[in-house]
Amino acid sequence: MSRADHTLERDRELGRIAAALDSATRGEGRIVVIEGAAGIGKTRLVRDCRDMAKQRGFGRMQAIGDALESAMPWGVVRQMVERSVSRYRGEVREAILAGPAGAALAAIDGAAADPSEAELARTLHSLWWVAVDLSATRPLLITVDDAHWADLPSLQFLVYLSRRISDLPIALVVATRPPEGSGPLAQLSDSRHAERMLPRPLTREALTALAAARGGAPADDVVTALHDASGGNPFLTTVLLDELDTLGLPLDQPSTAERIGGLGPSTVFRATLGRLPADAVRLARAAAVLGPGGNPWLTGAVAEVSVDDLPAAVEALVAAHVIADDADHTRFLHPVVREAVLADLGPMSRAALHARAATELSAAGAPADRIAAHLMHAPRGTLPDAVDVLRRAALALLAAGDGATAAAHLERAVGERPDDPALRAEWGRALLRTGNAREARTQLQFAAEGLPDAELVAAAASATAVVDGPQAAIDELTRAIAARPAGAREAGRMHLEARLAVIRSFLPEQRQTASAHLRGYATLPGVTPDERTLLGLLAQTGRYEVWPAGEVAATARRALAGGAYFEDCTGSVEAMVAWVVALVALISADGFDDARQEIERAKQRVHRHGSPVEYAMVCNPAIFLNWQLGNVAFVEAEAEGVLAAVSQEDPVSHVIALRATATHFGAYSALERGDVDGAAALLDRFDAEHSDVPRVIPTIWLHEPRARVALARGNPELARAEAFEQRDQLHAVGVDPPTISWRAPAVRALLLLGEQREALALAEELVGVARKWDTPTEVGAALRVLAHASAEDRLDLLTESVTVLEPSPARLHLARSLVDLGEALRVAGRRSEAREPLHRAIDLATDCGSTALRARAVAALEALGDRPRKLMSVGVQALTASERRVADLAVTGRANREIAQELFVTPKTVENHLGRIYTKLGINGRRELARALS
Repeated sequence: MSRADHTLERDRELGRIAAALDSATRGEGRIVVIEGAAGIGKTRLVRDCRDMAKQRGFGRMQAIGDALESAMPWGVVRQMVERSVSRYRGEVREAILAGPAGAALAAIDGAAADPSEAELARTLHSLWWVAVDLSATRPLLITVDDAHWADLPSLQFLVYLSRRISDLPIALVVATRPPEGSGPLAQLSDSRHAERMLPRPLTREALTALAAARGGAPADDVVTALHDASGGNPFLTTVLLDELDTLGLPLDQPSTAERIGGLGPSTVFRATLGRLPADAVRLARAAAVLGPGGNPWLTGAVAEVSVDDLPAAVEALVAAHVIADDADHTRFLHPVVREAVLADLGPMSRAALHARAATELSAAGAPADRIAAHLMHAPRGTLPDAVDVLRRAALALLAAGDGATAAAHLERAVGERPDDPALRAEWGRALLRTGNAREARTQLQFAAEGLPDAELVAAAASATAVVDGPQAAIDELTRAIAARPAGAREAGRMHLEARLAVIRSFLPEQRQTASAHLRGYATLPGVTPDERTLLGLLAQTGRYEVWPAGEVAATARRALAGGAYFEDCTGSVEAMVAWVVALVALISADGFDDARQEIERAKQRVHRHGSPVEYAMVCNPAIFLNWQLGNVAFVEAEAEGVLAAVSQEDPVSHVIALRATATHFGAYSALERGDVDGAAALLDRFDAEHSDVPRVIPTIWLHEPRARVALARGNPELARAEAFEQRDQLHAVGVDPPTISWRAPAVRALLLLGEQREALALAEELVGVARKWDTPTEVGAALRVLAHASAEDRLDLLTESVTVLEPSPARLHLARSLVDLGEALRVAGRRSEAREPLHRAIDLATDCGSTALRARAVAALEALGDRPRKLMSVGVQALTASERRVADLAVTGRANREIAQELFVTPKTVENHLGRIYTKLGINGRRELARALS
């Protein structure tokens, strides 16, 4: 079959591809998805794209999907990398592998060690950095042809890259048949970041030109018949023209049109292989079954073509343009030809070839995933160690995030060995990962009968929670716990107790029962992961139910166990959520020093090897800690950093919680700077982006900053409504912790509305809650609120508030109370006494970065006749919190890439920050930065 080297009627598509390449050259990444039926010309467009990129000096990486290799995790990514190094040898190859290419292989090889969703996220982020590094010196083109056959993990990487490509000099071009369902390929095609191309069938005019290229003008009837038979598909048209040429039918004779109607797409196999020697046909069939990973010698062994006859068979296929002229691989020139070869094979013939392929690959020591891909289509009993091979392949698939294919492999393994409970357990866990909870429960319960393993019972209960609801899972776990013969704190029992506590923690109606249950474990030392889980939930419960803060802090410290709880979380976002709530409980209880150490340890771990979500989850308690301490600039920068890090993540519950928390404290920071509109804009943006997503508890807290914004805008009615909405939603789920209390803005709103009695009652209630919690931070802050509602006792209450807050590191709370005390003393006519607290408040507010509070203190001092030093918003003070953070990192000598890695942003983002920093500071570059900052 001759190759069609004409790119007909594709000027529009080529123009759009050229525009995408030019955009990438400017550092503005683009994604192009070429979507269409087999033979429509997608591969030709990809080839033209690569030629254009070469002319523009792009680096180029490419891969081709394959139906067989879709079950091999990271196959497409690995293909990209290995193709880029395969043509090099010796020191050059070693040098390449020492750079980004080696980092990519290390990332995907390391992923198999930890089969978890968190590990997948880390691997995706590591691979993204490989793409960043490869595009650092020149623009990069990444092409994936036949992406509909790409493996799931590689497709997930393409989606991950596509969401973060906009400020990278990368063009990603993906050719695929129309995607089915809603998987990663559909997400890529429908993404707002992608330009979708749908090449149209060729017109009659194009077919005329294609036929005329064979010599002479074709008859109109022949062109019409070609168009009807091929549907304008370029590849099928070429096949039909080849067949006519082979049959000796002239294109300029109208009578030829009658013969064309009997051909059509079914001629592909006959046109390509029908006239080749038998050895060549057998070799083509074996090559079709093996896929692009097969070499000629392996293919010959599977085809049972002798070594002596193999060269002639290969040469015949190359001469017929069936496979590429490649000594290392037997690769079809067009996937349609391969599909035609496979279609010509009967089911038994195909299964026999897969069995021979598995046998040959096993003898050659091939990777388990490659052997397993053939075992899935081969008869049972093909290999004596088939179960072990399928298990190893399933483990790698789970590590790469492809639970569905892993479950299919394990199902086949169970078919080989149906009475193995351990095998059933692995299958059940894989099914649970895919969301097939009903079948997972069946397999896990079967396995638990043969293996008295508490983890299996707990996993089965998790499946029951999905199938029949959490109450059914609670009943199941309760029965399993009661049936255990060992002592109350035997390891298996503790695992079941921990799972029972986790399930109960999500149910408001179970809160009292869960609380009583958890209190039974208050004395646990926290030496095992299950003990730490129970203690972490106990600390969270204590915070929600306002137990004494000292008790909650002690419980949280045992849960955190000096970093051990965070180590438990490795590989599980859900476990990290538990770590976060335990740490927040410690911070709420004024355990600031221990919390700071815990956060620093976690940050070091995440910076070494973490994902954007993990980075944001560690920043979450860091934001709360620094807000309590009064570090406004840090809070603002960290909140901005979290929102940037997770901006492209899917809006699942934990991501929504992270965005809500960052929005919450980002709004606080804006209010402290006096930027009411900025605070409102942050809250409005969150609402606009999350209008149709599930509500989680951190979204409830957002009513409180909304109330503060309403107060700042002079709308106490709205402020009261927002505060009471938070109250009602918290009470509905049985939660009302003292920190971030709705009562504070509610009291201020009620006072402005003239509802003095209700305001006083609510303020007294707030003080009662704070004294029950019993931390200086919350007691001092509550006393300040009560002072506003109690005119008669205002001075005494504010004096007490300052006294309580003095030993606390909560500087912003102290500054607020000092401002209020100074103003109250001035109003009471005690002007000389008012100066000292106001001067202290100015210093504290300045150190904290609260320009709004400083302005209040300054105004109060000026009313006394004093003129404090003005704060100039120039130079260093003009930098935003995020800019100052980048500047501080840059002055230590870190490169842009290192700063970007630490902050989980792109190097371009760092570059943009530095540009603004230099402009504001009036300097020309890094050499002058240290001087300007000092």
